[in-house]
Amino acid sequence: MSDEDLVVIPLPTDTGGVTYAVARLVSEDGRVFAEAITAIPETIFAPPRRIALSAHSLTRIRPGSLPHRPNLYLYEGMIMPPPN
Repeated sequence: MSDEDLVVIPLPTDTGGVTYAVARLVSEDGRVFAEAITAIPETIFAPPRRIALSAHSLTRIRPGSLPHRPNLYLYEGMIMPPPN
């Protein structure tokens, strides 16, 4: 995983709160996604799920250094819960 960028994202929980997850930052066809690495308790975010992100809301908070440390980004946007 050391060559993949990572992103910290806020996630709505099943109980109406907010938790944070670290996900892979994936680019595909000019779009940016957070891809689940592992299941996050009290959320629906689990592999292989992806959440579309706005590239304008990403901030790099720590540069990587190959081969051991990936770039780390913070997603400053809001991720809404799925409709009921």
